[in-house]
Amino acid sequence: MAVKVEFRPVGRSGQEWIWKARDESNTISISGQRFDSLSDAVRDARIQIDGLDAPDPDDDGPFAA
Repeated sequence: MAVKVEFRPVGRSGQEWIWKARDESNTISISGQRFDSLSDAVRDARIQIDGLDAPDPDDDGPFAA
């Protein structure tokens, strides 16, 4: 199942993050909280969508090219 996840800055300063995801059936999930950093938002999205409990040690994170 393919899932498209979008991370968006929120708040007046734009320094908090939320995520929303859409799957192939157009079902939308939106994070229920704001995160202080993009990496925290990515971690939460992975846990909520993939059911991962811990980060993958081989993953370079959201900032890898």
